[in-house]
Amino acid sequence: MGPEVALAATAGSALLKGMSARAAAKGEKKQSEINSFIGRTRAIQTGTAAAQTLEGDLGSFRAALGANGQAPNVGTMEVMNDLREARDRESRINVGNRNSEAADQRMSAKNAGYRGRAAMLGGIIKAGPSLFDMYELRKGP
Repeated sequence: MGPEVALAATAGSALLKGMSARAAAKGEKKQSEINSFIGRTRAIQTGTAAAQTLEGDLGSFRAALGANGQAPNVGTMEVMNDLREARDRESRINVGNRNSEAADQRMSAKNAGYRGRAAMLGGIIKAGPSLFDMYELRKGP
């Protein structure tokens, strides 16, 4: 095995390592993008479920008033408004948390893309000296 083969193997190995790292980063990026989409979907579902729960609770409250023969008044409306405000605040917090998780996944996907490009570039850079040495060897003195 001559020096040319060793230099070619070193260059090829560096390129293949860079390509392998890039492929792994692309897979990680794709999974993070999927997780981000799922996170956004969960945020929407969380907001919808909270709104449905609130309307159900307010409906039950109204039904209880009606069953007791009571008409809504200032006091009962105040209680209903307090319930609405509390549930709306909880909903905003939960939806915000889900959106934050989705944003974290988007950032992770972006970082994986950068990491993949850097790995490929690193493989090319590491292969460069071997290719140069091989050229010099073949060129001769």
